[in-house]
Amino acid sequence: MKLKILELAFLEIEDGREYYNLQQEKLGDKFKKEIQKSINRILLTPKLYPKTRNDIRRCLLHKFPYSLFYTIDIDTIVILSVAHQRRKPYYWIDDRKM
Repeated sequence: MKLKILELAFLEIEDGREYYNLQQEKLGDKFKKEIQKSINRILLTPKLYPKTRNDIRRCLLHKFPYSLFYTIDIDTIVILSVAHQRRKPYYWIDDRKM
C-alpha cells in the first residue's frame, strides 16, 4: 500500500507536535512517533478500523486523544485528518478534497 497524507493533515500533525513539545520536552516527538505507529498499523491492516462516514475510517491513537481519519483509494491510504477527540473531530469533513 502507498501512503498519501493531505497537506492539512500534515499541518495538524506538526501543530500537535509543537503543542506537546511546549507542554513537556520531547513529548511532541512521542506524539509524532505514536502517529507513525498508527499509520504503520493502518498500512498493515487498512480495513481493521471502523468506517465513520461513507468510506472514511477512524483510527484512535493509543497514548494521545487524537484520531486519524483516512480512506482507502485502490492501493493508497489517504490520511485526511488528524483531529483531537475532544474538539469537534469532524470539523474538517467539508473542507477536505478527497
